[in-house]
Amino acid sequence: MAGSLVGIAVGFVVLALVFGVIERLFPALRQPIVRPGWWTDLAYWIFTPLVTRAVTRVALIAAVLPVLLVAGQGLDPERIAKGFGPLSRQPIWLQAIEMIVLGDFLGYWVHRWFHSGWRWRFHAIHHSSTHLDWLASVRLHPVNDIANKLAIALPLVALGFSPVATAAVVPFLTLYAILLHANVTWTFGPLRKVIASPAFHRWHHTSAGEGRDRNFAGLLPLWDILFGTFWLPDRQPTVFGVEDKVPTHLPGQLLWPFRRER
Repeated sequence: MAGSLVGIAVGFVVLALVFGVIERLFPALRQPIVRPGWWTDLAYWIFTPLVTRAVTRVALIAAVLPVLLVAGQGLDPERIAKGFGPLSRQPIWLQAIEMIVLGDFLGYWVHRWFHSGWRWRFHAIHHSSTHLDWLASVRLHPVNDIANKLAIALPLVALGFSPVATAAVVPFLTLYAILLHANVTWTFGPLRKVIASPAFHRWHHTSAGEGRDRNFAGLLPLWDILFGTFWLPDRQPTVFGVEDKVPTHLPGQLLWPFRRER
């Protein structure tokens, strides 16, 4: 536990220094560092690595093992690491690229699914921050987080991709998700329709009607363009949050989706 806390603290300080500088140099909106919701988001930076990821790991193992057994992989770590089938015989770098593209496509639809019906109760937690910056990136309900990872990981495992390729792309995708929430003006100019930018994702988080249910992709805006949900005007969004009366503290947010409707 002590080692985990030290690792979390070191990672947090490094990210705080990097994004602290970036957000001061290229701010989309002027806001104080310790803004409303800051302490709640800080709590998520402790809760998510220690609790959510541990539960997610157990859920992934429980879901993936039957797939591996059916595929004849057994429980041999070396065989599991190699993957199976024709896709696993490709170079790791090619598998990584394919997994990023396919994973982003799956993530797009899972994200849309969480924007409707009872799923929104869980996803509203992520959208509840009224001040968007890098710190708000981990404000995510465990149910939402686990469902995201299961819905993306299971198809990739079933297709036979090597877990080594997964290990290669996860750190990149994690850092990129943090960047998307940064309080910066970046649109990536001529690549604005090729790679998701912070401005692209900030429009997804806006509480203004024009940005509602837009920009679901986590990396490739192609999916939003194809399915009619792309939105990236030249100006920056200025308001964030949700209409739902979501609690402002971590314990309340964890329980809020399970409340009884009145």
